Amino acid sequence: MFKLGYSKPIINPSRLASGKGLCLPCSRVVMLLTDFMFKHAMRLLEGVKKVRYYAPASGFAKGRYSGVEVFLTRPFFGAPAAATTLEMLVAGGGRVFVVVGEVGALNPVLRIGDVLVPTWGLREEGVSFHYMPPNYIPKPDRELAGKLFREVRRIKGRRKIRVVKGGVWSTDALFRETRDKVVEYSRIGVLGVDMESTALMTVAAYRKVKLAVIAAVSDELYGEEWRKGFGTRKLRRTEKIVVKAALNTITQYG
Repeated sequence: MFKLGYSKPIINPSRLASGKGLCLPCSRVVMLLTDFMFKHAMRLLEGVKKVRYYAPASGFAKGRYSGVEVFLTRPFFGAPAAATTLEMLVAGGGRVFVVVGEVGALNPVLRIGDVLVPTWGLREEGVSFHYMPPNYIPKPDRELAGKLFREVRRIKGRRKIRVVKGGVWSTDALFRETRDKVVEYSRIGVLGVDMESTALMTVAAYRKVKLAVIAAVSDELYGEEWRKGFGTRKLRRTEKIVVKAALNTITQYG
């Protein structure tokens, strides 16, 4: 039987970071959940430099964007790695986070190449239940998410890209995204599915740091057949837009 622990944790991320001498060069962090978006973000930075850091991620970089210092990371796949990376970044001084990823669409309101800015989450990953009770509903920082939403709409301009706010479902079981759940969750306003967002929003709330998520729609789960857009020109265009929106938002925030 699962039980949420309330006593002091045995392993403290702040002590771990301190013991390894970890200190971020700035408090603004963009977490990029695909290789393409991480590499594109690096290309947009001035004076970009790959750096080492102690967290489950494939890459870290620092640089300047519009004259403001920014730290980038590419966490490994799934909620446990992404959440652990977030913990170590908070321990190293991160205070404002924008997560840039991809979602599968659960509702025809979203198609491949569109954008979802989650405003709440449905938790089916395991990480968040070790931070908050089962009835907790994860949400992003409202102000940061609002700025992100407005910025991506501004950047996309007249392009035929729909930008939508709504719920996100995060699951650990990639191959158990069943049709009954797609239908049921879509009816209550859940528009996309991924593996990390609800864990990251929950950990951020627990650690009292600001975090928001923006995601490009990579595939569609609501049709008769699974429709994939991975690597397509349409998706790549949107991925570049959401990366730019994330960098603009985080450097103009605060």
